[in-house]
Amino acid sequence: MNLHRAAVVSWAITPCPDLDTFLEHMTRLVREAHASGADLVVMPECIDLERLNYAPANLPAAEMAAWLAQDLAVVERHIRQLSQAYQLTLVGGTHLVMAEAGPQNHALIALHGRPYRQPKVTLTQFESVEWAIQPGNGVRPIPTDPPLGVAVCYDIEFPACAETLTEAGCLAVAVPAFTETVRGFQRVRWCAQARATERQVFVLHASLVGSLNREPVPTTYGRSAILTPSVLPFPETATLAETPLNQEAIAVADLDWEALLAARESDDVRNWHDRRKGDYRLLTD
Repeated sequence: MNLHRAAVVSWAITPCPDLDTFLEHMTRLVREAHASGADLVVMPECIDLERLNYAPANLPAAEMAAWLAQDLAVVERHIRQLSQAYQLTLVGGTHLVMAEAGPQNHALIALHGRPYRQPKVTLTQFESVEWAIQPGNGVRPIPTDPPLGVAVCYDIEFPACAETLTEAGCLAVAVPAFTETVRGFQRVRWCAQARATERQVFVLHASLVGSLNREPVPTTYGRSAILTPSVLPFPETATLAETPLNQEAIAVADLDWEALLAARESDDVRNWHDRRKGDYRLLTD
């Protein structure tokens, strides 16, 4: 098993006059994560919205996805190049793309330069109604060693998503996220922690912070963390590392696969093995 040190990035939306500045922002954060020894880096959802800083004035919301997607090939190539240059797996945040069905929200991933995508499957009301974003049709493991799952923000709030990925062999699930409020952040974090416990896997939650001071990013609230099952030998907080609240920062921790697998075989509760043993029929008598 090769992946062993993970970095989760809290990316702060900052003034950005052009595409090159956005790409340099990404490069700086990847370089910093790599310097910490990380071979897996997870960035948040919707980092591409930073580029709206230099969008045409009064660009209608309905046209933002198409405008951002114009430079998708350049952005995706840059993610591949960073992954190749630093020999790491990079979950390079999510980006709006123009798919055959319409605009979609895709996590752009590179494994030592090899590109993969994971679309967001379950959409918020803003995405589906205001932006007419189209849902993806499923999830697939990224062929790292061991396999890595990616669940984009809202997707982690549904047990079936993590179930599908972990039954396919994923021992870690990356969660690129963008939450505007305390309640939104809590929903994602609490569900990420629940998925870590019920599936006995690591969950890597990366939060967008900063603001455009207008729609579609009027505010943000979040912090990034590397989460574990709530069992020995992991910390009582079930958190290996965490960034400060609402600040650009990187949290780094080693992922001990052997300890994770051993935890499934020990202690009083064994969620992984007991996951299908309960008979929860609705009793009416």
